[in-house]
Amino acid sequence: MKTIKKILVPTDLSELSIAAVDYAASLALRYGAEIYMLYVVEGEPRREMLSVESHSVPESRVCEEEGKKELHRFVYWKLKEIGDVIEVVRAGKAQTEIKRFAEEEGIDLIVMATHGRTGLAHVLMGSVAERVVRTSSVPVMTVKPECCSGALITEKDVEEDLHLNV
Repeated sequence: MKTIKKILVPTDLSELSIAAVDYAASLALRYGAEIYMLYVVEGEPRREMLSVESHSVPESRVCEEEGKKELHRFVYWKLKEIGDVIEVVRAGKAQTEIKRFAEEEGIDLIVMATHGRTGLAHVLMGSVAERVVRTSSVPVMTVKPECCSGALITEKDVEEDLHLNV
């Protein structure tokens, strides 16, 4: 029987991403697992400066520092009843960094919320959750927030996505 000791909850710091936290917290309580909250700052991965003489800080480093502050605020204000949560910030493409972190840290389960995009927005933009599910070697549980449940494609989706109502 596979035990769950490390649970990864990727977040984009939106209210919708909190839906996954409830499930992760329940599983963590049941299995005595640790919860890792991962926020990925979109952009170039962190890298060292090319010039030794330069004393400036790489832009990606500044973005990661801001991301750490935002994630800490998010966890403190929205998830303080959960208990200990390990906060992690990475820079890069969300789906790539989620998979990379999960593999590097030996994560047993990824629990992530879907944003409930429907219609053409989903078809054109895709979904980070969907890409992680399709390509991750680590099991992924997706959670759809209650506010997003409903029809797959609505008339409103078509009107908004095609800009029919101006």
